[in-house]
Amino acid sequence: MKITAVSGWAIPIDWFAEQINKYFKNSEIRVIYPNDPFDENEAKQKLNQEPADLYLGYSLGSLWMFKYRAFIPKTSIKAVLAPILAFTREQDMGGKTTDTQLKYLIKILKRSEDNTPLVDFYTNCKIPFPKELLSNLPKRSTLIKGLEFLESVKECGKSVLDFKVVIGGKDIFLDANKLKKLIPQTIIVPDAGHAPDRLLAQLANAIISK
Repeated sequence: MKITAVSGWAIPIDWFAEQINKYFKNSEIRVIYPNDPFDENEAKQKLNQEPADLYLGYSLGSLWMFKYRAFIPKTSIKAVLAPILAFTREQDMGGKTTDTQLKYLIKILKRSEDNTPLVDFYTNCKIPFPKELLSNLPKRSTLIKGLEFLESVKECGKSVLDFKVVIGGKDIFLDANKLKKLIPQTIIVPDAGHAPDRLLAQLANAIISK
């Protein structure tokens, strides 16, 4: 199987590729990270560069895939983990983070000279990857654009009904039950959080078992 995956915010593409490979063994995996998530031309180029059997978006990557779904081949499987329709709580579309919290993260990321804000983020998400991978992250300006994308972009549930959707019941950023109402086909993994491993296991089971 050929897989094109879109990584989550501040998630190193090599690490995410390793996680996918655990559950989709012997697959040809390409992980992308948008340099500018607002750039439609970049999205079209990245999604059409190498046609895949499965397009997989995680967290921020899910919102990016929702926004640019028209560029995904109609015959391919589309799936998302920890799906985001709108990130902030004020938009009432499944997000738990307040607009104030997100603006503060943008502010400290602009001011910080080290990776402390990112390490705190990984700790909160319970994403256990080696700290040496911090050197493989996108540049700071790209990370900030990603947060600004989360702050301003939203998609409606009706537009993503052809996606396979998996979310953790204990996701610290997303309200699984709210998203289930907005995207009825959503599969909730009860004890899983925002980290991708158990969500990938559930997705692989749903796809490979067919």
